[in-house]
Amino acid sequence: MSIKKHTITIKPFDKSQKENLGDKWQLLESNSDCSVFLSWLWIGNWLDAVKGNLFIVEAICDDKTVGLGLFVEKSRKVFGCFPIKQWLLHKTGIQQQDQMWIEYNDFLLDASCESLVREKMIKAVGNFDPSIKEVIIGLSASEELDLFTQAFAKLQFLATNIVKTNGYFASLSATKDAFFTQVLSKNTRNQISRSKKRLQAQGTLRFEVFSEPQKLMTLYPKIARIHIDRWQDTKEGSGFSNPIFEQFHHSIVAHNANNMVQIAVLSLNDVELGYLVNFVYRNKVYFYLSALQDSPDNKIKVGMTLHNEAIQYYAEQGLESYDFLGGEARYKKSLSNNQYQLEMICFYRDSYLLKIECLLKSCKAKLLAIFTDSEQY
Repeated sequence: MSIKKHTITIKPFDKSQKENLGDKWQLLESNSDCSVFLSWLWIGNWLDAVKGNLFIVEAICDDKTVGLGLFVEKSRKVFGCFPIKQWLLHKTGIQQQDQMWIEYNDFLLDASCESLVREKMIKAVGNFDPSIKEVIIGLSASEELDLFTQAFAKLQFLATNIVKTNGYFASLSATKDAFFTQVLSKNTRNQISRSKKRLQAQGTLRFEVFSEPQKLMTLYPKIARIHIDRWQDTKEGSGFSNPIFEQFHHSIVAHNANNMVQIAVLSLNDVELGYLVNFVYRNKVYFYLSALQDSPDNKIKVGMTLHNEAIQYYAEQGLESYDFLGGEARYKKSLSNNQYQLEMICFYRDSYLLKIECLLKSCKAKLLAIFTDSEQY
């Protein structure tokens, strides 16, 4: 039996090479088990938003591409004065360019050899340039990040967690009626039923799903207005106030291959009450964002009602799951029957400077937790 040899190359990437990369990426995508966030529709449009230095990592076996990944190089200063280089996988480290917010981040890998190729690509990245002190991966599923952690540990990299959050999804293997009666709790069922009855008492309640680019383009400005009103005063604000975010989504809609972008709308007497922007990819639904009108009646749960209608609709379409993605929210727990973890980890070279910084950050976090707890008494 011959042992297959994998060749890993790392080189700067120029956007003039995008079309050629797109051909490679889509061919590999067809042989991978990737999520929507590693589809060419997502990555290709993300590339248009990137303004930093890019590097491409490619794994080849028997003249066939079996692994691809794109890193953005960024510099930061430790303690405000010691410059170091970072590499970020499919991210830039700049909030405005990252507000699209990738999840299930990973290398794009051929499903037949993904574990072996991922490890070889990590080894190549770790050995590529000693001046790269930090490699940031995430948000990624904890199972894949464990493999990154093991591989980087072999290269004497240490790890510190940047973000950790839960994700939730509803398995749609049950029938429509079984999901409502057997998966949802009695309290959740009562909330949804009561909300729906109160809405129906006011007139005609209608649920629709749209995927035609022209229709989506008419819905996005309505979604943006509600979303900006809801999130403009928060720390990150609404993505719709960010021209990079807006251009990214407009481009995805304009090239809506295979009806991947779908918007679910709940309306009452032809007045639209709420919207869900979903990505439908490889028999899975990824809930991306919502825009919901406030109701003066606190018994009316527009979001819960709309999500429930969407879950039942996609279950009837024979789809596999409805993924709420990362982030803690009561409605996600209430409407799901599965939970998972997403994390972002910084892998860093074993140096006194970075270890001291990491230790001080850890101490600061513990002190903040102590003071926060003490204020509750």
